[in-house]
Amino acid sequence: MKKNLILLFVCMCSLIGHAQNKFNLSDVSSLTFYGIDFTIAKVYGGKDTGHQYWATYADINELFIMKPKMYSIEKRLGIPVDVTSLEAVNEANKKINPDHIKTTEPDYMPTEEQITEAVKKLPILSREEKTGLVIVALFLNKEDDRGTYQFVVFNTKTREIIEQWTNSGKALGIGLKNYWGYSVYNAIKKIK
Repeated sequence: MKKNLILLFVCMCSLIGHAQNKFNLSDVSSLTFYGIDFTIAKVYGGKDTGHQYWATYADINELFIMKPKMYSIEKRLGIPVDVTSLEAVNEANKKINPDHIKTTEPDYMPTEEQITEAVKKLPILSREEKTGLVIVALFLNKEDDRGTYQFVVFNTKTREIIEQWTNSGKALGIGLKNYWGYSVYNAIKKIK
């Protein structure tokens, strides 16, 4: 019993420390927002095919343009977003092999190395040194109605990661775009 309480205490301290890390953005005066990179994400469960998901990724990203108040990163972080530029993630997402989107592993999760590599490979056209934010989709679990996303703040020139954290959101709605878009909305709402 005593060991369990100590383990619980250590875990809680670790979670509290992790939650505070995402606010270490005091030196960031503005962001360029790139949207959602789905290149390392996997989908578990459901009847929809990998091809249907692949065809929907650009539509999910378009929600940041179509519903900017609902999907406001700026409002949640309290940091101005100078530009929302979806071209890089849309280009990267087009290269995904639809046959490799679905997984049979209910506990799939990409590694930190895969996340770092996804940020490095993001085809950003500008080589200016700015602060960028990309949401890296990790796991879309249809059985649990939940999407898990890594929020990554990085230097657009060096691709050095400044800060990152993971949020998940409950999915809800009709059609892949609305269903998974709502999970993104709920993940954004958890930014405090």
